Amino acid sequence: MDLKKLLYFVTIVEEGQITRAAHRLHIAQPPLSLQLKSLEDELGVTLIDRENKKFEVTPVGWTLYKRAQEVLHSMDGIVMEIHEQKHGMRGKLSIGTVMSCVPYLPSVVKQFQKSHPQVTFQLWEDDSYRVEELLQNKRIELGIVRLPLQSSLSDHTPEVSIHRLQTEPLVAIPPGSWNGFDDPLISIEELCRHPLLILRGQGDYGVYHRFMDVCKIRGVEPNIVCESPDVSTLMLLADSGIGMAVVPRSALLLRLEQVKHAEIAPTIASDTAIITLKDQYLSMAARNFKQLLIESMTNDGFLR
Repeated sequence: MDLKKLLYFVTIVEEGQITRAAHRLHIAQPPLSLQLKSLEDELGVTLIDRENKKFEVTPVGWTLYKRAQEVLHSMDGIVMEIHEQKHGMRGKLSIGTVMSCVPYLPSVVKQFQKSHPQVTFQLWEDDSYRVEELLQNKRIELGIVRLPLQSSLSDHTPEVSIHRLQTEPLVAIPPGSWNGFDDPLISIEELCRHPLLILRGQGDYGVYHRFMDVCKIRGVEPNIVCESPDVSTLMLLADSGIGMAVVPRSALLLRLEQVKHAEIAPTIASDTAIITLKDQYLSMAARNFKQLLIESMTNDGFLR
């Protein structure tokens, strides 16, 4: 058994079809099918059930898939670590973040660039569900998400490591054209009398669901006119006079000017965290950036 066969097998499982796997690997389908058959013959087991045109990974196939991933990730880590030691820290750092956490990044990226001038960034902005998916698919090294995680993948995917960053309240942002919203605090009963624009991602539980739970407990029915995973969109719609945006407090930092807002009573909390994959080599750049982000948030008062 060699690394190439393991790579071929992992790709076949991830693509769920030999044809798509061959396209991803830039090889023809027949040789890839032969490689899979050779691996099964070598191990003396059936890894993928291909009878009656169905494609189903067997239990022993899932075991090999998990172990093969560990081997391939370990090899990637070895190569990356040696490269970093030979050439110094350089390359591209891929980070995923939800839009409402973007305000955390400018000062950290600026500070990081001073000490790591040869490292460039690739930023992916999406909701927490998609950021975790990008992490699981190895498109990013670390993600900044809102908890809880809402994994879209199977139990056979790598385990995620979570480092909590902060807990912050949701706030209500009224359109500037609305009068009578100068109070820094608004009850959820009063809030629900107005049209609302609320943050909602793809996951099964998040900001939207926490808000709805509190409404249910308080016996009020919210008048939600728009849901979106993008806080910038919600704030823009609020500016247009459509309704009051309900977003995490850190979203206020997306605006250069001061934004009129009110905290909601009772407090509805939103938790943020950095996520990485367990048991996978994390580049020196990613480890340093993660630590710098944690220290920056603590020192700048984000956590208070």
